[in-house]
Amino acid sequence: MGPTRKSNVCRRLSRRALGFFARDAGVVQRTNLGILRELVCQESTKFKNVWTTHSKSPIAYERGRIYFDNYRCCVSSVASEPKKLYEMPKCSKSEKIEDALLWECPVGEVLPDPSDYKSSLIALTAHNWLLRISTTTGKILEKIYLASYCKFRYLSWDTPQEVIAVKSAQNKSSAVARQAGIQQPILLYLAVFQVLPFSLIGILEINKRIFGNVTDATLSHGILIVMYSSGLVRLYSFQAITEQTHHHCSLRCHPWRMLFRLEAILGTTSSHPIRRNRKEFSIFVP
Repeated sequence: MGPTRKSNVCRRLSRRALGFFARDAGVVQRTNLGILRELVCQESTKFKNVWTTHSKSPIAYERGRIYFDNYRCCVSSVASEPKKLYEMPKCSKSEKIEDALLWECPVGEVLPDPSDYKSSLIALTAHNWLLRISTTTGKILEKIYLASYCKFRYLSWDTPQEVIAVKSAQNKSSAVARQAGIQQPILLYLAVFQVLPFSLIGILEINKRIFGNVTDATLSHGILIVMYSSGLVRLYSFQAITEQTHHHCSLRCHPWRMLFRLEAILGTTSSHPIRRNRKEFSIFVP
């Protein structure tokens, strides 16, 4: 057989534009990677350095935008030469952005402000402020203070583009407390917010007295995921917890800080762990 004939890149791009590769899941991505590989790996391909920059902090990329200086400087990478979109004013170390998520406008919804129809960056600062920043101007569109009793550090989507989970750093017992046998019962906090406008659903404390010797916890798609060093993973219905907590809470509870009465709620369950090989997997739905 003769040598394998390489497909023409221009022809593949034309076919992609006409939708020839859009029927099967993953085909478009594989096609794009194949086209990119052919362009990069050609011996005749020559690259020109059009732009160079340096950053002391990690560089982030999201939808055609490159972020420097802990998300405070944004550069567009769509054009042939990168263009700076905005640069926020210098700030102290306590005000730096710890983590960020890209929020995009929902389709078919009437929003209160014209700026809400454009994408924005949801950012978490080191001094516990939750910000919504315009991705085109860097202007702060909305901000809310979280709490003073812990340090929040991580952002993640519970429901993509709708509900976010803000996770605190894990509480560590001091060396003196460990020597005295005193353990820190609260491992971390999870603050859950509805986006646009920011609306607090609740703040959940992951307490070892309730969950046991837990090592980590997170929230995803309405499921509270609690992890243990033994490999045990427990899943809880977050919606059921919030509904029952609202039902059990007295009027003297703080109106926005929802410290769940999990002992009462989880005590009503009698689910037994399902053993699978050497791991345990339990589902609790109050």
